[in-house]
Amino acid sequence: MGDVKLREDGGAEVDIWNYVFGYVKMAVAKCAIELGIADAIESHGCPRTLSELSSTLGCEPSRLYRIMRFLVHCQIFKEEPISQDSIGYALTPLSRRLVRDGEKSMAAFIMLESSPVMLVPGHSLSARVLKKREFTV
Repeated sequence: MGDVKLREDGGAEVDIWNYVFGYVKMAVAKCAIELGIADAIESHGCPRTLSELSSTLGCEPSRLYRIMRFLVHCQIFKEEPISQDSIGYALTPLSRRLVRDGEKSMAAFIMLESSPVMLVPGHSLSARVLKKREFTV
């Protein structure tokens, strides 16, 4: 019985961490859309190196690398060898949804759902639940 409780407690802690940092994936996906990462790879037609992406997007390479590392970890983009000593970033089914004018683009939806208009009401949810509603007859 102790092992079950220990696993449940460990699982609960992992769940809390996922709730706390759940916004990060949305924020990085939004960043990818705003930067036009998927669009740049799509328009080129094949994987792009960090240097090529950085130049095309006008981004500082080390900062873009951190974003790309996270996006690859989340399987939004993937790394593919371009030559013997260089790696390029390629689209996945997920990142194809981030191409702004793509056939099955969800970029506009992601931008809407990550906007302050959609997120701010959640910050006052408990206040709305606690507020007594006054009815007039």
